[in-house]
Amino acid sequence: MTKKFNPFVPHSPVYNDMFAGRMTEIEHIDNALYQAKKGNPTHIMLTGERGIGKTSLLLLAKFFANGEIIYDDASHNFLTVQVTLTNKMSIVDLAVSLKKNIKREIDKRDPDSALIKKCWNYFLKIEACGLAFRGDKSEETTFQKDQVVDEFIYALVDTVKNVTGDSLATDMGLKSPLDGLVVLIDEADNANADLDLGVFLKKVNETLVSERCNNVMFLLAGLPNLHEVLSKSHESSLRLFKNYNLDPLTRAEVTQVMKSGLSEYYDETGEKVTIDDDALRLIYLYSEGYPHFVQQIGHSIFENLKGNKIIETDVRKSFLGKNGALKLIGDRYYYKIFYIDIKTDVQRKILSIMAENWDEWVDRDFIKRRYKGKVATLDSGLKSLREKNIILSRKGKRGQYRLQWASFAFWIKKHKEMQ
Repeated sequence: MTKKFNPFVPHSPVYNDMFAGRMTEIEHIDNALYQAKKGNPTHIMLTGERGIGKTSLLLLAKFFANGEIIYDDASHNFLTVQVTLTNKMSIVDLAVSLKKNIKREIDKRDPDSALIKKCWNYFLKIEACGLAFRGDKSEETTFQKDQVVDEFIYALVDTVKNVTGDSLATDMGLKSPLDGLVVLIDEADNANADLDLGVFLKKVNETLVSERCNNVMFLLAGLPNLHEVLSKSHESSLRLFKNYNLDPLTRAEVTQVMKSGLSEYYDETGEKVTIDDDALRLIYLYSEGYPHFVQQIGHSIFENLKGNKIIETDVRKSFLGKNGALKLIGDRYYYKIFYIDIKTDVQRKILSIMAENWDEWVDRDFIKRRYKGKVATLDSGLKSLREKNIILSRKGKRGQYRLQWASFAFWIKKHKEMQ
């Protein structure tokens, strides 16, 4: 079988020409970087559903910050570190992970720099002791955790002051000091109670202000419940961030992504592939504007494409066929929700009933008539699904719910046939 270049990347963040839309968010991120350089940082929080493009935008922000990509003729030169949270990370895990990433980024610029040893000496000693605090609430351990956090913050302050100071040019062989530090935290909604993310971020921010170390910017990305995660940890921590909730792409933006992929294919192979308007319409309909879904559909089309023109039939077969885009999207996004996150058949029954109306709003009475079980069990199931953000409640309309994605409804109806 002849191998063929596929320009679509469903399993990776997108930051090249196929990155579409988000101009408002991009402009605000770029301006926030400029303000951070001037000592007036605005921290940013990106929220949105799975597959909406949060990680891609975070990656683009990283490249803006470290100067790999220039936006609006303004080049930045920040020390940029990124960490992805898991639900098992403790506050010490986060501190150690950030330290390691800071060291890695400094080593890239100057492998022989003594900056880490100079600024992180005491923290390194604590880390070397192998202290772990998961689940231990004793006063002694709490004191040790606070000590680790304090040492981390002051080491962070010393690092930023060094990399932004005029002496850096001599110490690290750079032409000019760096603009500051940008910390990117992906999947921040995974933060557990032990990590106490809101308290940690508030404490870091307060210390940076008191130490007049104002060239640091935090950029968080997570599911919509990130607000609740931060608020539970420390209610005022939300005030640190300007929030941007990412919406699905428009039809024009989905078209841009597809045509950018075709252009990349031409640049790579010299072969021209075209796509008609009906095919573009169907891709938008199937993807619902979710960037990851667009990438997966595009990838599946290219895996099956026989000629040099994409028509509606190609899209339909690539989406609905065996091992097609719908199955692959379902395996990645829906299978875990439906069979692992949900523990009871009652909740799966509720979702199956709601799927009859796709992603339209459904009254509780509609579900009740088809459920045919105990009302208390139904209400308990609806509550659990809402708390897990698997279904959404309609604001201002009591007792109305919907699924987040029409494709989720389609998958619920069709996934057994695809197995």
